[in-house]
This record gives sequence, C-alpha cells and structure tokens, in this order.
Amino acid sequence: MTPKEIAQHYEAKVFETVEAAEAAGFVLTETMTPRNTWNKASAAQAIVYKLLAKKRSGDAQEIGLVLENHSVSGCYKGKDEGGRMKAEGGEGTEER
Repeated sequence: MTPKEIAQHYEAKVFETVEAAEAAGFVLTETMTPRNTWNKASAAQAIVYKLLAKKRSGDAQEIGLVLENHSVSGCYKGKDEGGRMKAEGGEGTEER
C-alpha cells in the first residue's frame, strides 16, 4: 500500500505541506525521513498506528499525514474547545 492508500484506509486526512496541515488546525507529531518508497510506506504505517492510539484514547478527533517528497509526518486535530466547554459547563448548570 502507498502512504495515500494507508491514509485512506484509516480515514486520515492527507496534506502535501506542513503549512497546509497547520492552517487546517492540525498539530504535528513526528516526522520520518525514509530512504526509499518502501520505507516511506512503512513510516506512514507506523505513524498512523500511533495516531490511531491517540484517536482511540480520545486525545485526537481527526488524524492526518503530511506526505512531502522526502518525509512523512503525522498530525492530529484535538477536541474542539466548544466540546470541552460544553462538557464542563453541563455539570454545574442546575441552578435556577
């Protein structure tokens, strides 16, 4: 599988530059610089597995890969602040 196919399989967004990922509100995690195409796919797979763990634990709402010419980076979008505020505000709002 290619890195793009890996991202598609795990429902991860694909970005071509770090700047595009950051502009979309994603936080970068790790970057790997593989030597060839086979290693690039392996690097993408390893990064996606770590991102999936973040998603399952609730730390990430969305995950993504930044696929540049000579590197692969992971990125994720955390929970939005509105969701946190709603959860926090919902507990102590029984006053009338």
